Amino acid sequence: MRVKKIMENDAGVLSTKEATAVLKAHGETIRRLARRREIPACKVGKDWRFHREALRRWSEGQNSEPSGMRP
Repeated sequence: MRVKKIMENDAGVLSTKEATAVLKAHGETIRRLARRREIPACKVGKDWRFHREALRRWSEGQNSEPSGMRP
């Protein structure tokens, strides 16, 4: 069985599939957050792209908020 390795390019730009691995979330959840501008992302054609470092900072910010305090 061949295992596909998730790779990022030199700029640290991730696809939706790669972002799901970083955030440990379902792809549709990632796309929904991107559409709502709740997560740092940009759209290239019909595909979403995410910067690894921006996702890391966003994720850390989400984890530091007390539960029930998110908008």
